[in-house]
Amino acid sequence: MSNSILNKAKDTFIQEQVEDSFDDYKFIMSVLYNHFKNEVNKMSEKEFKDYLENELGYSEEMISNLFKLKVA
Repeated sequence: MSNSILNKAKDTFIQEQVEDSFDDYKFIMSVLYNHFKNEVNKMSEKEFKDYLENELGYSEEMISNLFKLKVA
């Protein structure tokens, strides 16, 4: 089997899986959660606050409120 046929079969499979995944709310939430967790997981407090303010446009008040949340 040539690589182009294999790649086309894989691409078709991936596209079908992606389309089917949109019906699974918990799966989508899990993927998004892991994406955002990986994005900020290794940041220090200062890096995280800078990221929120400079990259995402959070106000100082919004950032302050995030750090006032009680830990469960």
